[in-house]
Amino acid sequence: MATLIDNRYGKARVRVLRVFKGPNDHHKIFDFDCRVLLRGDEFQETYLTGDNSKVVATDTMKNTVYVIAQKEEFKSLEEFGIILGRHFINTYSWVSGVEVSMKENMWHRIVTSNGKPHGHSFTRDREVHTAVVTSTRGKSPVVVSGIDDVLIMKTTQSGFEGFHRDKYTSLKETKDRVFATVVTSNWTYNTLDVDYTKAYETLKQSVFDIFANTYSKSVQETLFLIAKDAIGKCSAIEQVHLSLPNKHAFGFDFSRLNIENKNVVFQPVEEPSGLIEGTIKRVHARL
Repeated sequence: MATLIDNRYGKARVRVLRVFKGPNDHHKIFDFDCRVLLRGDEFQETYLTGDNSKVVATDTMKNTVYVIAQKEEFKSLEEFGIILGRHFINTYSWVSGVEVSMKENMWHRIVTSNGKPHGHSFTRDREVHTAVVTSTRGKSPVVVSGIDDVLIMKTTQSGFEGFHRDKYTSLKETKDRVFATVVTSNWTYNTLDVDYTKAYETLKQSVFDIFANTYSKSVQETLFLIAKDAIGKCSAIEQVHLSLPNKHAFGFDFSRLNIENKNVVFQPVEEPSGLIEGTIKRVHARL
C-alpha cells in the first residue's frame, strides 16, 4: 500500500534578461534564472491515475515567465516573484500555492574616462542576488531575499584566541591572521511594504562595514555583528541567516629552511575548511 503525501512540479532554469529602456538610452537590466513550482491537491490525479486534465504544462509556465517579464513593471526580483505568483493563483483556480525562486547576476554600470556611469554598458560582479517568493491562496506572499558568493578578505584585524584545547588540538592561537570568507545570506521581512533593492544594499553594506572596520575575535562574533547591524539599519528585516566558510590562509612554514616568517607570506588552503552559520532574529520590544 502506498500513498502520495506531497507534490509540486514546475519549470526550472528559465533564463531571463529583461531590459527596461528609459530616455536617452538609459537602461536598467535584470539578468536572472527563474524556477516556478506549483502546488495543489488536484495535481494528485496525474500522479495516481495519469489524468493530466489539471496539469499546467511546464512549457506554458516557461512562456508565462517571459510574458509577465515583458508585460509588467517591476523594480526588483522580489516584486517580479510576487506578480508571477499572483498570476498563477488568479489564472488557475486549482493551484493552491506557487514558489518562485530566482538567482540574479549582478551587473553595474561601466564608468568611463569622463567619470560618469554609462547608460547602457555594464560589467558583471561575482555576487548573486537570490529571492524566493512563496504565494499561497488566501494568504500574503512570503518573501525571502538573499546574497551569495561574496568573496571578502582582510589581512589583519582578526584573531582567534582562548578556544578550548584538549589532546587533539594542534591549532595555535593568534592575534593577527588573514580572514577570508565567501558570504551567503538570506533574510525575511516583517512587512510587504519594502524597498527590496535598498534592503539588499543595506545588508551588503553591513557585511562590508563590520568586516572591514571591526576587529574579529572569531568568525562567529563577526557573523552576529553583521546581522545585528543590518537589522538595526533596516526596520523591514525580521530575521537574517548567514553562512561564513573560513577560507584559510596559514603562514607558510619556513622553519625547515631556517628562515623566519614575518607574517607576510601565507599558504591558502581550500579544504578542509571551517564553516560557521547562524540565524539572528529581531527582538521586538514589549509594550
